[in-house]
Amino acid sequence: MAETYYVIKEISISRTGAVNLREAYRLMKEWASQRKYHFIEKEYKDSEAADGKSVLIRWDLKKKVDDYTRVIIDVVIRGDNLKEVTIKKKKLVHGDVSVYLESYVEKDYEENWEKNPVSKFIREVFDKIVVSQHFDKVHKDLRSETYALYDEIKRYFKALQ
Repeated sequence: MAETYYVIKEISISRTGAVNLREAYRLMKEWASQRKYHFIEKEYKDSEAADGKSVLIRWDLKKKVDDYTRVIIDVVIRGDNLKEVTIKKKKLVHGDVSVYLESYVEKDYEENWEKNPVSKFIREVFDKIVVSQHFDKVHKDLRSETYALYDEIKRYFKALQ
């Protein structure tokens, strides 16, 4: 089983008001593509209620660092009390929208070193002694990219005000 090391457990940003979900979706997908992340939509749920529509979207943004390591940013978009509105000839939704981000590093994600206890021990020693600086850089870069995505979403929400 791959070892998971959380870099950012959870950060979130919320907005109450009008949002173009298609544009937000495109913005985040484009951000991921520019940074060479593989975009996977894990879940999409929507439901109708008396007070409006609810939406739950889950994504994984995955990027291979090397044959042993990959980084993942989990994105959850949640919308509640959403009602369609038209502003300046654009179809938007008005309601409560929150975006949650979580990022982590997976080591040995292909499970090449899990076959027996000796190879697992060798991998542990290798991780701690030989490539620890490499992993520090991977963690630092992932933290930076997660906050870059957070800032991009924050700018988008702020531009809507």
